[in-house]
Amino acid sequence: ALAALAARPVRGRRCRLPWRGGTLTLIDESYKASPAAVRAALAVLADTPPAAGGRRLAVLGDMLELGEESARLHRELAAPIAAAGIDRVFLIGRAVEALHEVLPQAVRGGLWADADAAMPSLLRLLQPGDVVSVKGSYAVGLGRVVERLCARSAEPET
Repeated sequence: ALAALAARPVRGRRCRLPWRGGTLTLIDESYKASPAAVRAALAVLADTPPAAGGRRLAVLGDMLELGEESARLHRELAAPIAAAGIDRVFLIGRAVEALHEVLPQAVRGGLWADADAAMPSLLRLLQPGDVVSVKGSYAVGLGRVVERLCARSAEPET
């Protein structure tokens, strides 16, 4: 019975999406985020090999309701990102600005105020073979990122 158990959407579901003549692996963790949950999602991403020519990418949104410790807790994600061998990190929200400031330039994929603003760049930068993990607090709206990536992959190539 456990072998047949599937992850639910927003809770670790993996999707293999057609993407520009290849495939993209999407890990949907878009529902909740705490420091421990983001670290766990990064560990899963680290253990997921990209296809030939692909990269490990994290789309991270704000971890909300952290109070006065928010900036510090966001900055502290830089070490697990480095340890996980993440190639690029795309950040969405306001609190993640603290993380953006401490990430090495080569790992910074972009910083946007909201999911809608991020989508044009994300759609342009993702490539076949990539593994993309999407993780953030629900109110940040990263579920829209997942929905748009799934919808975009279903569109005919132009």
